[in-house]
Amino acid sequence: MKNYGTIRTIRGGIAEMSFPDRLPRTYALLETEDGAAKFEVEEIIGRTAVRAIGLTALDGVERGCRVVDTGRTLSIKAGLDMLGRMFNVFGEPIDGQPHDGGREVELFPRHAGAPAVLDGRNRDGLLETGIKAIDLLTPFRRGDSIGLFGGAGVGKTVLITELMRSIIAKEHGHAVFAGIGERIREGQELVQTLAELKVLEKSVLYFGEMDKPPGARLRIGLAAATAANFLCQETGKDVLLFIDNIYRYAMAGMEVGGVLGKVPSELGYQANLEKDVAMIEERIRGGERSSITSVQAVYVPADDLTDPAVVTIFSHLDASLVLSREVAEKGIYPAIDPLRSGALGLDRRTVGDRHYAVASEVKKTFQRYKDLSHIISILGIEELSKEDRTVAKRAERLERFLSQPLIVSQAFNNRPGVSVPLAKTIEGCERILAGQYDDADLASLYMIGSLDDVPRR
Repeated sequence: MKNYGTIRTIRGGIAEMSFPDRLPRTYALLETEDGAAKFEVEEIIGRTAVRAIGLTALDGVERGCRVVDTGRTLSIKAGLDMLGRMFNVFGEPIDGQPHDGGREVELFPRHAGAPAVLDGRNRDGLLETGIKAIDLLTPFRRGDSIGLFGGAGVGKTVLITELMRSIIAKEHGHAVFAGIGERIREGQELVQTLAELKVLEKSVLYFGEMDKPPGARLRIGLAAATAANFLCQETGKDVLLFIDNIYRYAMAGMEVGGVLGKVPSELGYQANLEKDVAMIEERIRGGERSSITSVQAVYVPADDLTDPAVVTIFSHLDASLVLSREVAEKGIYPAIDPLRSGALGLDRRTVGDRHYAVASEVKKTFQRYKDLSHIISILGIEELSKEDRTVAKRAERLERFLSQPLIVSQAFNNRPGVSVPLAKTIEGCERILAGQYDDADLASLYMIGSLDDVPRR
């Protein structure tokens, strides 16, 4: 027998409903009688009422409308035929093509039990990206959660697209993309880019664009994580999960909390910010034979890395790449700050003695150069000791060498993109640190691949 309720109030995408017979459970999926509007139960108030967040636009929904408890939670239809397709938060195709569906997979299964997050991560082996600064200084392990931190306009979306291209092309698994709060134009450009690079057929894309209600933006990341878990368990292959932008996920939770009347915490964020972030992060887990590697773009408001949302997201990551505005202003792309970026994978037992030694020496050189930069800006490099001048000279050349033209940005800067093997990156940094390029022109090291591309003197 169906359980019917009535909408009492609607405010800001949140509906308060009464169910005189029996209350639906938390996270239950509700819909109007005509199925046009869908809701998810967020909290139970009293003995006969609930508050539910709208998952669709609520145009035309009025007080007094009847809603029905579907008896299930939000779910997607998952199957191997979803590869190369685009979906919304309900697992419905948005690319205009028919979809036969697949198995119904709930985002909040009744008997999921405690998430065994760490038990299902297989971190054997490194993922080479072909990007010099990443492979050398912040190497990715299979099963890691990786964050790309940066403010507006420093290249997060370009870098995450390049990582999608490079890793998907090299690996034999699948990729899932979650567009949280994306502009429709950005989503369209991403699909076109992946199609041109011939990696779309290995990918599944979920979009909760910025014009969607906060409830849809709050759940689209969870839908993508559920699809990634399904592919990992079903195929036994490694899966890559890309999220752009997880900060907007936190913002959607803040919107919902504000409408629900929750007392905010620091800087207006919802009091349960840690719980909201953990809800999606802890769903990213692999199987016994396979892993899920996630790459998450994180918008940093006002370039403040101490922002509560940024700090909360950071605590769940194994590697962090900080994209710096100061580095970008020098024309160095990708604009990775080598001193504020780090990865658990940069460990001697993981990468080997040679890689670890070179990466450590590069970071040491950059740190010394940063300490000297104030003196250089005031007095000039000529006032430094001979040893310090040598350090500054090599740091400048390492900085230029670790810049790189990306394949996905080739259409914008007219520079052919390159992918550099890790061995060539290590060799190049070794030779620069050894002083073999102390007299080389800085321009000859800028935006190249390996040192093989430097004109012979």
